[in-house]
Amino acid sequence: MATIHDSNDHSARRRNNTTQDPSFEDTDSIAGIPDDVWDTNDQGLVDNPLLRLRPDEVDNLAKRFVRQYNLENHEDVFLKAGKVLRDPEAWLSVPRLTLEEKDALRHETSSGFWKQPKQLQVTIITLCVAAVVQGWNQTGLNGANLNWPMQLGLTNFEGCEVKGGDAWIFSIVNAATYLSASLVGCWLSDPLNEYFFGRRAAICVSAAIILASVVGAACTRTWQELLACRVLLGIGMGCKASVVPVLAAEVSPAHIRGSLVMNWQLFDAFGIFCGFTANLVVSQVGPTSWRWQVASSALPTIVLLSLIYVCPESPRFLMRRGYYRKAFQNLVLLRYHPILAAKELLYVHCQTEVESRFLGQGRTPTQLHDGIQPRTDRIMNRFRPQLTTARPANYWRRLYQLFSIKRNQRAIIAAVVCMVSQQLCGVNALQFFSSTLFCDARGSNQDGASLTNPKYLEPLFLSWGIGLANFLFAFPAYYFIDRKGRRWLLLVTIPLMALTILAAGLSFLIPIESSAHVPVIAFFTFLFIAFYSCGMGPVPFTISAEVFPMEQRMVGMSFAVFTNLFGAGLLALFVPALTNAIGHIGLLGIFAGLNVVAFVLVFFFVRETAGAAVGGGGFGSMISVSLEELNYIFGVSTKVHAKYQWKTVLPWAWQYYILRDEDCPDQPEKLYTWAGQQKQEVPKLV
Repeated sequence: MATIHDSNDHSARRRNNTTQDPSFEDTDSIAGIPDDVWDTNDQGLVDNPLLRLRPDEVDNLAKRFVRQYNLENHEDVFLKAGKVLRDPEAWLSVPRLTLEEKDALRHETSSGFWKQPKQLQVTIITLCVAAVVQGWNQTGLNGANLNWPMQLGLTNFEGCEVKGGDAWIFSIVNAATYLSASLVGCWLSDPLNEYFFGRRAAICVSAAIILASVVGAACTRTWQELLACRVLLGIGMGCKASVVPVLAAEVSPAHIRGSLVMNWQLFDAFGIFCGFTANLVVSQVGPTSWRWQVASSALPTIVLLSLIYVCPESPRFLMRRGYYRKAFQNLVLLRYHPILAAKELLYVHCQTEVESRFLGQGRTPTQLHDGIQPRTDRIMNRFRPQLTTARPANYWRRLYQLFSIKRNQRAIIAAVVCMVSQQLCGVNALQFFSSTLFCDARGSNQDGASLTNPKYLEPLFLSWGIGLANFLFAFPAYYFIDRKGRRWLLLVTIPLMALTILAAGLSFLIPIESSAHVPVIAFFTFLFIAFYSCGMGPVPFTISAEVFPMEQRMVGMSFAVFTNLFGAGLLALFVPALTNAIGHIGLLGIFAGLNVVAFVLVFFFVRETAGAAVGGGGFGSMISVSLEELNYIFGVSTKVHAKYQWKTVLPWAWQYYILRDEDCPDQPEKLYTWAGQQKQEVPKLV
């Protein structure tokens, strides 16, 4: 195995001993995997525990697996799936594969979304509707901000800005949604998953809360009533934002997982565009237009409630609760062929059994006495099924494990850096207050006129353009997110975001009387949104949905979404006051500097979750890493990862991009490496 670390020889000796001596006993490993592989995996190993088993051991494992989980009717397909997993490169040599099974395996990693099974397509489309609801709710109040303060009794205006004590009421109403989403909503997602049984139930409950809140907001008569409805809306949004990306990650095939999970941001942007469109459509209604703007997001919410239970439940959630038979049935619906479903179910089971031992579940009594057992029995017991439908570790224990286990701490760092950077880049300041920003740029004065006045339509049209740009420019990320990687997208787009938002701020220096004032501001704002939509838009939620292990995935995602939405709430609360204090130039200049800080943090602390981060090996796709294999990537210490970026990636980038050295390789040496040489050290299939 070729790695960049000195522990190579030790790992090779361990594998040779395990393979060549059946009596070899290692009580500190599962199928030869070191106990500290997810604590200090500084050799960069990304491993498959089934590679270390002999053919007869794989058969015994598969037979015991189907017996324990009442899958005896599918024993033949699981036996073949085990053989494929044991030697992924030599799957054609697996005996008794049918022509259909060979065709399914051949196209497993080359089929795009529209060639996936109908049930997977319906599930992803439903989750896209959930994202549309999220974005639509974000912009419903954006257009309403031009009119609701006057309708609900606020009187202190200067131009388009609310001033004095009324400014804080205005800010609190805007911020309440995001503060309640972060402080309450996202933390409800894990209990809803556990006690209402499933990802779908949590999404359904959150959608019902959202529907009630937007209808209620449209009927309010005071700003206090509007505030209460916005708080309720935030609870639903926070819960849904935590669950939807996780469900998308868990049902998606590994080779297109990034593009399918990023649909959350793509269709959130589409929802923002739809919200701005609705704002324009009803802007001519008159004084009640803001009520229709707020209530318009009820339309996609009703669609979501109608579709959510058409989708299958997450197979990984069902496995975690012990419902393997139902998990297999759902995987058959979500994959081309039962051979692919069996292959994924067996592999996820083996990796999660390893995960359960290394991430705080401890050894079983059988494992403690492995030294007196034959090798085959030891292997079977280390992957032994645990028949139980009892709930896993309780909420507080999962929360404790999230912060106490080093592998999880590294995942938190990556997720939080991305989520906080998304808020501090400045995009939500534009999305929340673009109507008032462009109204200020236009130099309009508040004279009590309704929104039928043409001077109010220009800010709404410019905000509509922001929503359209946010949606359209997310499409390039579809191509790059699984080919170049999530981290690559961030590092390319963040510097461009810093330059364009700085330029947008400086454009306010152009005199208001100049005909170039608004167009130049709008031009750089649209450029900023374009770069944001390619990188910082889709990546944070994608990474956060992937990085946590199964047991802590939901609570980890909840914490990541908490940091994101809490940041959004603080922005909504303080941006109006900051704008009054330092002006648009100072505000956008601060965001430009924060983008520079974000670039540094991403460079040193965010790990690549696409297979593009993994070096060559004897098997496996370079762009296909399962959720369970990410445990190995986050097993590498933060110090080693940061040192690799400083001493390997940075010098390579200087040579390749700045000096244009022809002798410089196209890619830096990889930190993570597949355990590819193992296939040469174990007996071939017969």
